Amino acid sequence: MLKTVVTQNKCKYCDRVFKRESTLTIHLCEQKKRYQEKDEKGVRIGFNTYIKFYEYAQGSAKYKTFNDFAKSSYYKAFVKFGRHCLAINAVSINKFANYVIKNNKKLDHWTRDSIYNEYLLYLLNAENPNDALARALEYGIKWGEDKNANHGDVLRYGNVNEICYAITTGRISAWVVYNCNSGRKLLDTLSEEQKLIIWNYIDPDVWNKKFTDYKSDQLYVQQMLLEAGW
Repeated sequence: MLKTVVTQNKCKYCDRVFKRESTLTIHLCEQKKRYQEKDEKGVRIGFNTYIKFYEYAQGSAKYKTFNDFAKSSYYKAFVKFGRHCLAINAVSINKFANYVIKNNKKLDHWTRDSIYNEYLLYLLNAENPNDALARALEYGIKWGEDKNANHGDVLRYGNVNEICYAITTGRISAWVVYNCNSGRKLLDTLSEEQKLIIWNYIDPDVWNKKFTDYKSDQLYVQQMLLEAGW
């Protein structure tokens, strides 16, 4: 007599066994859920940051796989960070991740506004002016497309409150504001309240010294903005 072979309906993620295959199909444990969302952008950012964390902070020589990540007790914290970066449209996510890791910020603090603002001020003061130019031009192009206008007129005719917000989020850097005619004229039109909002991002004492120290970079930025119609 032939023996009946019983197929075990076992979840490969949590090892739970079910009587029916249909029940296994609709079963959703935490590990299965994590694998299903592994290609989500925020999860990928979290995973890449998890790898950076172990390579730098822990000095781990062993390459971390997604399986390691999915089983880690830090999974949710890193994914929260990745999704936070997307939600705030963080400038240079890789640099942000490097910043919080290398400066030994507590993992559960990485999504705080104060941490991102601290990073952004650091980045704006340290970055290559080409990066600042690229972001500003991208911002201007999008504005031009939305308004059916010349992108070089964004600081001339754009909504002033929106421009102030763009400055505080790093889309428009002091490299741009101080080195084009439209930027300097914009500053003259701002209210005292608006100036206070953007002050930390364009502090003239800080930036005048930078322009003195990096005169050739300043001249380059001025020329690029002039050619772009800013």
